[in-house]
Amino acid sequence: MRQTFITSRVRACGRAKRRLAAVLAGGLAGGAVMLLPAVGVWPCARASAATPTASAAMRAAEMVARLRPEEKLSILRAAPAALGGAAAGEGAGLLTWPGVPRLGLPALRMGSFADPRPTDPAMPQLPFLALAASWDPVLAHRAGVVRARDEWGRGRAMVRVGGVDLLPSGRLLAGEDPLLAGTMAGMVASGLMVGHVVPVFASLRAEEQGRGDGVLALPATLPVPAVRYMDGSLMGLSIALGTAHGGAIACGGMHACGALSGLPGIVREQWRFGGMLMAMPGALSGVDANPPAAVADGVDLEQSLGLEDGIYAAPLRRAVATGAVPPARIDQMAQHVLTSLYGTGILDHPPSFTRDAKAQSDPALVQGVMADIGAEGMVLLQNENQVLPLDDRSGPVLLLATQALRGPLAALAAALEHDGIRVATAIVRPDAPPPPQAAQAARAVMLTDRDADNAFITALADLGGHVVTIMMSDSPDRAMPWLDVVDSVIQAWSWHDEYAAPLAAMLTGTRDFTGHLPMTFTGGFYPPGMAYADYHAFERAHVAPLFPFGYGLSVAGGVSYGDVHVSREDATHLNVTFTLTDTADHPVRAVAQLYLTPPPEAGGVKRLVGWRSVALVPGHAAHVTIPVDPHLLGQWDADAGVWVVPAGTYTFAVGGSSVMLMHQAGVRLPALHVAPTLENLPAPTSQGE
Repeated sequence: MRQTFITSRVRACGRAKRRLAAVLAGGLAGGAVMLLPAVGVWPCARASAATPTASAAMRAAEMVARLRPEEKLSILRAAPAALGGAAAGEGAGLLTWPGVPRLGLPALRMGSFADPRPTDPAMPQLPFLALAASWDPVLAHRAGVVRARDEWGRGRAMVRVGGVDLLPSGRLLAGEDPLLAGTMAGMVASGLMVGHVVPVFASLRAEEQGRGDGVLALPATLPVPAVRYMDGSLMGLSIALGTAHGGAIACGGMHACGALSGLPGIVREQWRFGGMLMAMPGALSGVDANPPAAVADGVDLEQSLGLEDGIYAAPLRRAVATGAVPPARIDQMAQHVLTSLYGTGILDHPPSFTRDAKAQSDPALVQGVMADIGAEGMVLLQNENQVLPLDDRSGPVLLLATQALRGPLAALAAALEHDGIRVATAIVRPDAPPPPQAAQAARAVMLTDRDADNAFITALADLGGHVVTIMMSDSPDRAMPWLDVVDSVIQAWSWHDEYAAPLAAMLTGTRDFTGHLPMTFTGGFYPPGMAYADYHAFERAHVAPLFPFGYGLSVAGGVSYGDVHVSREDATHLNVTFTLTDTADHPVRAVAQLYLTPPPEAGGVKRLVGWRSVALVPGHAAHVTIPVDPHLLGQWDADAGVWVVPAGTYTFAVGGSSVMLMHQAGVRLPALHVAPTLENLPAPTSQGE
């Protein structure tokens, strides 16, 4: 049955590609119903996933057999390289992978992954939390495609992808669910690979690591067994790799590459990942500061900031000469590096060392994808008294912000005026009373990015007019003492100017809110002693959060869920089906979320196991099927090296957030063992396939 299912996907590739092209070109026709992928890549990509990887590994092995010993060592490093002629000055701040000119392997450039700031950027860094809040894998893929065009046109061969990490990277950077983060990061990576750019799932620099509640979920002493994170950060990484079916991993941001003991065994023997693990500059330090230790920790390529700096320069050459590192191991490392490069096509389609203006992204494409991230990622948290959509029948809408948000204030005011709304603006001080015009305003919109504004927002609401609060920061623990006295609350994430037009459209009702939270919004309140304020922790504590994971409102209308049915596709793969109906008189886009509550023997804590983003027509029902990744059913058994699914009753429930679940169904499963290989991820389905 599984083989038949995969074969049907292959036959559907042509149709899927044409539909994806239509989506990337501008979306679906009005009134269409489309189901977007829940886990993994677009159907035709998953159907043929084994072929590109096998081909890349085969080509890599063939090339390694032709390389001379010194050439094998040379391709295990990326370091600064002086460029002359027309390329002079083009590579400032970049590192160069030397290639092998004798065999036609081109030199490639990349940024140092120890620096979070892109070199000479044209396109903004993708705002991962806003993108994750869209719950839209196709948008993530399109963002990757646009980013690849820009990076490739600027001569960059590799790009760091956020959202997943070897170690927990915190809710401020990755959200709080490995399935959501891994799927969205993997879809960004798949878009990069379409553009012949290598996606690198990279560890974060220590200064980038953060938590909304200020607590780092990392052990005090290192190294720590990698198996500790198999159902957390490593689960997200494995989903991303399986979704993209390629790319590379980088280590060394928060800690040395040896921080996770046993990682090579998981990556190579259990996941069977054939690509490279690379080290950021300075990551091979401490116990890794010698070639045998670095090689044992699985590092295939080292980024160095000097021509002869680093462990994989002269020290590795000496270690090979003395036999401390065997030549066969060097062959494996070279093959891993080349597999990642062949898998993206970058060696067949290398970018120029000089920037190619024709190959760079059209600014309109960049602006369009950033605007769509804002449009789909902004989350309506509250809309009392039907204050939204805004109108100016009772006078101009008053926009207020502190000096720090003067730019967003001006951009939003211009966008609202463009949409025909009369607007007045005021720059305010958080420690001062509201301005006089606020007392006459029937509707006031306050832009805020910090807790210091809270007293002002309360005073504004106390004047008696309707107040809309727009939060412009990524903190999930933002205090909201004014929540009961304002009418509407919008989570707009860290600001980008491209957000102004879609935000104005949603405020005025010409576009609906469709975003859902990628993390729990606590309001700063959670049970004492809670080490990590995610939805699993609230579930264990039997405490309702202020706004739960997956939460998001629509102005246009509501959605009803039909009964849930669970069927077994084969021994380990389940399908969950249900119906969705638009109960309003306007089209809506629903994010139907599927949660599993396993029996106590399997942990017993509710978890996200799939979702569908569905565009609905009023009065029409969409029949939804979500395949369930068997990895998500059980617990990791370190001794056996498999996911163990204990026998018992597994309950599946669907709804609009982790706590707003409408219908459920249970299925009795026998004890199962699920191999951890990346290829075990199920193929997603789409309506009409």
